[in-house]
Amino acid sequence: LKQKINGEIKITYVEIGNQTGYHKRQIIRLSKQIEKKDIDLILLHGNTGNKPAKTASTQEVNYIKEFKKQYPVISISQFMDIYHEDVIWNEERKDDVMKYGLKVRSKSFYQQLYKKEGWKSPIKHKSFKGKDVHSLREPMPRRGILIMTDGTPHDWFLNGKKFSLHLTIDDATGEILSGWFTKNESQLGYCHAFKIMLEKHGIPQMIYADRTTILWDSKEGNQTQVARMLDELGIELIFANTPEAKGKVEKMNHTLQNRLLNDIKRFKITTYEQLNKWFNDYYVNYINHKFSYPPKDEETEFVPLNNTDLSKIFCIKVERKILNGNMFSYGNNYYISLK
Repeated sequence: LKQKINGEIKITYVEIGNQTGYHKRQIIRLSKQIEKKDIDLILLHGNTGNKPAKTASTQEVNYIKEFKKQYPVISISQFMDIYHEDVIWNEERKDDVMKYGLKVRSKSFYQQLYKKEGWKSPIKHKSFKGKDVHSLREPMPRRGILIMTDGTPHDWFLNGKKFSLHLTIDDATGEILSGWFTKNESQLGYCHAFKIMLEKHGIPQMIYADRTTILWDSKEGNQTQVARMLDELGIELIFANTPEAKGKVEKMNHTLQNRLLNDIKRFKITTYEQLNKWFNDYYVNYINHKFSYPPKDEETEFVPLNNTDLSKIFCIKVERKILNGNMFSYGNNYYISLK
């Protein structure tokens, strides 16, 4: 700084900052003080050489590093959430919090720790620099107008076996309404997901889906069994031409594929039967608390089920001709009609 002030060298405050670790504003402040005080007196400020009060201690950092071993592949955001929930705010760990001086830390703290320890996050943020970015469609103003659905296979238990998650998302809030796991994307999976959504929230106006053969019949005028069920409830089924058209549910699928794997381990879920119940009873609310947002209009378009008997709708219905002897055939068997 003395050399710069005396004109002995040409150097910017930013370059001095890069060499010394001081911020540009601090260096400018120091340069003004030099004119009034000796540099040695300035640098002998009471806090010089001491760590900031908020700096994590070695024992706190070691505790975090040991805790991280449970989750070798985890994003920075999720690790911060789990650490705060399971350690800092956990009554059962309050002795550890006191003993090791554990504190709530900012995301930047964990970002720096990840970088220092060489930990890799599974989430790679895309750069849109120099690319044409299409504006996002405005979400629906009320809950229950438009529901997005999708069936996505993934190895949820990391055992080499993929199961499909059938998910329903409300467009107005981004909240998960229901989900169901089956071995493959299936009629049964969608029926379970839709039934849970209907019982919890009511009947929506529209459902937006891919052109999967479970929901869409290419023959004009024909309906799949699931499409017929929705039609009987007065729900309009509309189809997307590309996965990007259902960006909200696609994004949530990616979020779950990154988070759910660690939370399955964390909450000791071991079977898909357990997972289906826990996902709808607990996890949906847990995730919605973190990622959903309020609708523009608090009024809802969901229509209550009231006395609707879903068992008479969520079933297989087929047409058969009555044969001689008042019989009809179905599934390679003959049945006698009693009416």
